[in-house]
Amino acid sequence: MNTPLLFDIKDLTTEAESMKNLIKMFSMLGETLVSHDVDKTLKRSAGITYKEVTLGFADSQTVTLSIKQTGDIWKVKVNNKQIALRNQDAHKPEAVVQEIAQKIKAGRTAYQKAEAAKVKADEVVQSVKQAGLKNTQKMRVAALTEQVKALVDVINETLKIKAGLETELA
Repeated sequence: MNTPLLFDIKDLTTEAESMKNLIKMFSMLGETLVSHDVDKTLKRSAGITYKEVTLGFADSQTVTLSIKQTGDIWKVKVNNKQIALRNQDAHKPEAVVQEIAQKIKAGRTAYQKAEAAKVKADEVVQSVKQAGLKNTQKMRVAALTEQVKALVDVINETLKIKAGLETELA
């Protein structure tokens, strides 16, 4: 891919050539894109007019790109958390996409554990409700205790990933 990833904000749709190139770049990096959507309306924040492009991946992670009127990426959110990019140069789109793909891969296990913990806590509450019990203090404590355990596991996993990255840098 030698063509720069410059989006034309006026003609930015899900069928635009720049979107096809973006999808192709992610697939070349091994990320399976299952959905992509472009907001039809322009948004304005901090004096910048932009459109949002939302990408959904096979592991349920989402990436939201904010595209400025100049055609370059202004803001990136991975799983609704804003991230900083080192490679924001619009003339090196491969570097931008590669950096986003690395962020997705790095946070994959932590994201999946957090999602599983949410589902498990919801299942505890649903099973108690189906048994005909009312929302008691014990049930709430049990659900919150389960959530705390899951969050501790996610934090420990994240710390292991951080330690691994720090050893790579050293």
